Amino acid sequence: MKGKPLYPFAVTAVLGIGLIIILSFVGINMDDQASENGDNNEAQEFDDPIELGESLYQSSCVSCHGGDLEGASGPALDGGNLSQEDILNAISEGPGTMPAGLVTGEEAEAVAEFILAENE
Repeated sequence: MKGKPLYPFAVTAVLGIGLIIILSFVGINMDDQASENGDNNEAQEFDDPIELGESLYQSSCVSCHGGDLEGASGPALDGGNLSQEDILNAISEGPGTMPAGLVTGEEAEAVAEFILAENE
């Protein structure tokens, strides 16, 4: 009767390890299927810079500036009085609590074009 209390712990450990292994293989298989279907979140190709800007805005900016540029924890961007240079400076320098350099280069220009297009 000395060794019997260890059986439930040993069985639980073996089942747990087996479950981890099985779920790992299931996850790998699901990742491969997502890659084949194009459902992954890797960079997509956009022909239109405004589409690229919208995609980047949705992934990097919408949580602070709102879905309709109306502002949330960050300022509203729907005033229509912003120039492309103002927007690019804000993106690169990160005024206030905004982190600098969330997007850079062509991506920053695409976000600025998207914001300007939405304000027209």
